[in-house]
Amino acid sequence: MGTEKDRKDTQKATIYDIRLIIDASDKETYTKKEIMALLDQIARAKDQE
Repeated sequence: MGTEKDRKDTQKATIYDIRLIIDASDKETYTKKEIMALLDQIARAKDQE
């Protein structure tokens, strides 16, 4: 099991993943459904690691 620092680093990395996906898009606004889909996309990618 990881340390508290490891957990916080993982959370920050996930937030940064979301930021990169949103920044790469031309969209300026997102619906709740679209944000949920982005989070699902990240979760599936993390499962593949």
